[in-house]
Amino acid sequence: MAEKKNEQEIRQELQRLIAEINRLQGQMEAINAQIDLIESSISELNRVEETLKGVKELEGDEEVLVPVGAQSFVRACVTDTERVIVGIGAGVAVERTIDEALESIDDQRQELEKARAEAQQKLQELAQELQEKQRKAQELAQQLEGAQRIAQQSGGG
Repeated sequence: MAEKKNEQEIRQELQRLIAEINRLQGQMEAINAQIDLIESSISELNRVEETLKGVKELEGDEEVLVPVGAQSFVRACVTDTERVIVGIGAGVAVERTIDEALESIDDQRQELEKARAEAQQKLQELAQELQEKQRKAQELAQQLEGAQRIAQQSGGG
């Protein structure tokens, strides 16, 4: 009877660990998605930075191709190579010099890189915790198997 109780306790602990493993895996997936979004934002900032540096080098009234979506472009003349309109969030945009815009982009990129590093650190911590829980679950599964064998042997003899 004591072996059955021990087997039941092992089973419950194993179920608890499996639930915890599933929770950790879900958290890790969410953090990976967050990291992907951050990296996408960093890439977008890098493209904007390159574009603004290119605009800064233009002479007045030079023709450029402006993307309008679906790999389509229109020809346009850039008349002001000193100032740009920059979105600052919540649908609000302000006029800034290109240098101010580049500085703002650099600040945003640094914030995103910090957020990415923090997310990667959290992901690494969760991965270590997951590995430990999986190791414990494996040990419990082996204990359960052993307890079942003992119960079978004592019941059959």
